[in-house]
Amino acid sequence: MLTTILQIDKQGFTGQSLRTLSEARGISERGYRVILACQPESVLEKDAREFSLEVLPLNMKKFFPALIGLLRCIRREKVDLISAHGYRDHILSVAAGIMTGIKVVRTKHNHKALKAGPFSRFIYGRLTDRIIAVSNYTKDNMVKSGLPLEHVTSIHTAINLKDLSPQPKNDELLKSFNVPLDFPVIGSVARLSDRKGMHFLLDAVKILSDEGRHFICFIVGGGGSSSQNKIEILQQRAQTLGISHCLVFTGWREDASQILSLFDIFILPSLDEALGRSLLEAMALGKPVVASRVGGIPEAVDDGKTGILVPPQDAPALAKALAFMLDNPEKTEEMGREGRKRAEELFNEEKMIEKICSLYEELLNQV
Repeated sequence: MLTTILQIDKQGFTGQSLRTLSEARGISERGYRVILACQPESVLEKDAREFSLEVLPLNMKKFFPALIGLLRCIRREKVDLISAHGYRDHILSVAAGIMTGIKVVRTKHNHKALKAGPFSRFIYGRLTDRIIAVSNYTKDNMVKSGLPLEHVTSIHTAINLKDLSPQPKNDELLKSFNVPLDFPVIGSVARLSDRKGMHFLLDAVKILSDEGRHFICFIVGGGGSSSQNKIEILQQRAQTLGISHCLVFTGWREDASQILSLFDIFILPSLDEALGRSLLEAMALGKPVVASRVGGIPEAVDDGKTGILVPPQDAPALAKALAFMLDNPEKTEEMGREGRKRAEELFNEEKMIEKICSLYEELLNQV
């Protein structure tokens, strides 16, 4: 009889939900039965169905109806283990685990320490069988919050390297954005929350533009339910700085990885970051990286070899690093090649799935 894993995630479309989807697919391909519980009519549900995964549409906004639905699924489908990815679905999973006796795993996608003191340690420690941290930095913060070292397992977020590999620029796609084919292209792919540091990227673009450099900077992504508002704020700032001619705001795009393949340099100016999925995708595509030295980013970027790390909230340092790369294309291309090698070594999705399955087996074999 197949082992049945219930993956549960309330998120719609974020780096977190992309990892959840890749986990569900990878675990399923290794012979487990996987059911993915997610918000009805979410992007995650749509994508899961496109990959022929079993889906449990579960409205997690109302706790007790969601818990009843979750319990019915666990009992009906004989679920062996629940793997939760966010706070609300974690609490639901813990409650269901208490009532059914099944194992509960929580993946911690952000790096923030536990806030509720003894209550959080009780939920994450006593009532959860294992915490998976997406980076060593996240693991360290969980341990500092009071969880036992052996209770937290670091399994880096990883990507499908078969789907992402270095490729020539798509000239037609560049033309569709009215970008001159001979202009260097820099840019970022991110959810446009304040913590992504896009204001500092705009300030760096201003410095480079004032130096007389010709380039185009893409900012790809939205800001959740307030996407248009976030984009308009950045556009207004760009207009105030006089750099609108240097920028392309695409908003949220399903083909974000194709746009990323147009970049000569990838930028992640985050103020904090557990790891950064778009960063790993850029490395897989052979792009050199300029990023903030925060959170789990230094675990991915080998400073001076695959990219350049700069202090957060430091536009002049960001501009200096970008100027170096723009002025040294051969060195920049070498960094990109080394970044691809590092992605193959450390951030291969197949290795991530193998580690997750091993952890599940360890927990399921415990008496």
